[in-house]
Amino acid sequence: MNRKTQLAEAVQLGSVTGQQDTSVGKALGGKAAVVMAVASGTAMSSGMANAAITVPPEMLEVFVDLATAFGTLMAAGAVLFGVIRGGVALFKIASRIFSAAGA
Repeated sequence: MNRKTQLAEAVQLGSVTGQQDTSVGKALGGKAAVVMAVASGTAMSSGMANAAITVPPEMLEVFVDLATAFGTLMAAGAVLFGVIRGGVALFKIASRIFSAAGA
């Protein structure tokens, strides 16, 4: 695909996305047209590039380790968020109970 064709597709894609905000664009299904255009462009480019990509095993190991560390951090953050949010919720419940009791 040459540069001129890519530019023409980008301009055409931009005009479709610009029409989504109008009632005519919504009635014509502008979103579906954009999804189809992006999917077809992605399929063509990934099909051409797929044969030339090789990833060394060392890089895969690094990314697996990074993903594991990131997952551990996210899990720890979720637990910490739950503990803090739960403590705040318990404090609010206790304050309502004590204020209702007149304390």
